[in-house]
Amino acid sequence: MPLEDEAALCSIEILAEAVEMAFVPGILELRTLRDALREARRTRSSAAVRLAYSAFSRVDPEFRNRISHHALTLATLRRRSGGRMPAGTPVSERSSGRGIDGPRRA
Repeated sequence: MPLEDEAALCSIEILAEAVEMAFVPGILELRTLRDALREARRTRSSAAVRLAYSAFSRVDPEFRNRISHHALTLATLRRRSGGRMPAGTPVSERSSGRGIDGPRRA
């Protein structure tokens, strides 16, 4: 069943961008989460959203906190600007090893 809730879709977009900001190459859980969020955005299915939630719960707590911080910051900025990314807008692709947190290994 397709997900049509605009608030949920917006949250997925924000979380996907936050994961990109905190992404560290070589950490399987982050790559799995990134891919699961991309699939959730692409398919808009509740099953894909559940898979992304499951992937998020397997991420190291330090990275979950970092991702959550980025997501809250992005949501605040979006709310203040009154802007919203259209549902089809792709999350920016960052080059390997270059999240804003810098290249680190867990």
